[in-house]
Amino acid sequence: MPKKTNPRRVICTGEDVKRAESRGIETGLRQALKIALYILLDKHDAPREDVQELAREFSWLAERINEGRISWSFVDQVLKENDVEVQLR
Repeated sequence: MPKKTNPRRVICTGEDVKRAESRGIETGLRQALKIALYILLDKHDAPREDVQELAREFSWLAERINEGRISWSFVDQVLKENDVEVQLR
């Protein structure tokens, strides 16, 4: 009789881990963008066209970062040069 296996035990490959990490990063970025767009629309009464343009630019930059064409350190440098500080907690 074959040994029973736990149906909740899932063996993950390295590729599975990379895919899950990528999905997590994508979800986090999407949620952060939603927060920023909401604040601009609801709290700052930003013009809808400007908010839509920001969403397109955000997507463009996220793709370039994902492709490795633009680095996070470069983004950090540009923000620092413009006195923009991002802190969570």
